[in-house]
Amino acid sequence: MRRQEMKERKSFISVAVVCLLLASLWVYSDASAQEKLVAYYSPPAGGGAFTLVAGQVTVTNRYMGGGYKFVHEQTTGTLEIVRRMALAQQQKKDAFGDFGSTDGYNAWKGRAEYTGKAFPGLRAIAYNQLVDLYLAVPANSPIKSFADIKGKRIGVGGPGSSVANTGFLILQQYGIKKEDFKPFYFVYKETIEGIQDGSLDGGFLAGGYPMPSYLELSTRNNVRIVPVDEKIAQKIISDQPGYYTSVVKAKSYKGLDNDTRILGWTGTIWTHSGVSDDLVYKFIKNLFDHKEEYFAVHQDAKELKLQEYNKGVAVPFHPGAEKYFKEMGVWKAAATK
Repeated sequence: MRRQEMKERKSFISVAVVCLLLASLWVYSDASAQEKLVAYYSPPAGGGAFTLVAGQVTVTNRYMGGGYKFVHEQTTGTLEIVRRMALAQQQKKDAFGDFGSTDGYNAWKGRAEYTGKAFPGLRAIAYNQLVDLYLAVPANSPIKSFADIKGKRIGVGGPGSSVANTGFLILQQYGIKKEDFKPFYFVYKETIEGIQDGSLDGGFLAGGYPMPSYLELSTRNNVRIVPVDEKIAQKIISDQPGYYTSVVKAKSYKGLDNDTRILGWTGTIWTHSGVSDDLVYKFIKNLFDHKEEYFAVHQDAKELKLQEYNKGVAVPFHPGAEKYFKEMGVWKAAATK
C-alpha cells in the first residue's frame, strides 16, 4: 500500500513539473511575442560603421527596454540599406540604418544613383562618425596617384555603397571613368584577400581611425595609402555636403612612412518618417545616457557628441530626435537644401 502511495506521489510530482515547464514556456513565448523587433542595418564587417552599430545595438538592448529588441543586420552597403529602409517604411516596419551623410542627402533628394528613386521619408537621428576613405595598394605598386588607376583591377566596395560612390567621385576629378579600369564590387574582406593574393591591384577601404580593415591588411602585408590631392579634396568638399579632408600621420600604421591626405565623409544614424517619435526619442536618449559604455566599443564612437549631432547633415531630423535635442538645449535644424 505504501509503495502504491509513493508511486502515485511521484506521478503527481512529475505531472506538476511538466505543468510548470509548460507554463513557463507559455509565459516566455508570450513575452517573446510582445517583444517588437527593430532592424538596424549597417555596412559590411571591416568598417567602423559595422562596429559602431554592433555597439549601439548592444547598449540599446541592454538598457532601453520598452518591449523593443534591436537586431543588427549587415548589408553590402548604403544602397542596400536605403532600399531596405524604404521597403520597411512601405511595410510600416521600424528600421534604422548607419551610413554616410552625403549619400543620405542624395537619397532624400533623389540625386546621383538615386535619380528617379528618391527616399523623401528618410530622417536623420544624429551624426555619429567620421569615415576616412583609403585607397590601399601594395607598397611596391606603380599606383602613386589616383590617376594611375587606368587599366588596373580595383576593389571599390559594394554597389551603391558610400565607399564606391566616393571612390568614383574622386576618380572623376582625376579624369578617370568607370570604363577606364576594372572595378570589383567587393566587401572589405574580399578586397583584402584580393590585394593579398594579387588578384587586385588595390582597393578602397573605409572606416574611422584606426580603420579595422586597413589595420588587418597593413599588419600582414606591405601596403600603403594613395594620397588625394588637396585641391581636388577641397573642390569635392565645396560641391558636396558631408565630405571632409584630413591627414593620416606617418607611422599611424605599419609601413606608412609619410603623412597622407585622404578624403572622408560624416556618418549619420538614420530612420524613416514612419517610425514612432517615442521609439526614436528613447533610442537616442538611451544612447547618450549610456555613452561611456558605447564609447568603449571603438575610439570613433566618441564622435557621438551632443553639440555636434547635426554635423554634415542636410536632411530633416526625425521629430523624436528633435524632441531629445531640444530637451538638451542644443537643437538646431539641419541646413536642408
